[in-house]
Amino acid sequence: MTMTKQSEQLPRPAAELERLAEYYDTHDTSTEMEHGDWVEPQPMATTSLRLPADVIDELKQQARTRHVRYTTYVRSILERAARGGAPPELAEITERLDRIERALTDRHPQDDQKTA
Repeated sequence: MTMTKQSEQLPRPAAELERLAEYYDTHDTSTEMEHGDWVEPQPMATTSLRLPADVIDELKQQARTRHVRYTTYVRSILERAARGGAPPELAEITERLDRIERALTDRHPQDDQKTA
């Protein structure tokens, strides 16, 4: 049995979590892992930022819809902006399009026959 990446619907049903736990408890997945290089973590610094209360409320709401902590969400926005990246909305759309494209190109030929 090989586990494949499926759509990420959270929270996952209890039965699926049990099946995943059973699989990873009984299989050696070390050969499935990509070998990488050790990267030293970036040092972090603390800063204080004054924003209007309504902006903070909106950012907190956006973080909740993305299921991330408020500070993590704000940091990701600032890091992306500092590097000249796309705003979060565009980045999410691009990520979703990439997932759709991968799903379509990874389809098996037999899947095409079912829809024909």
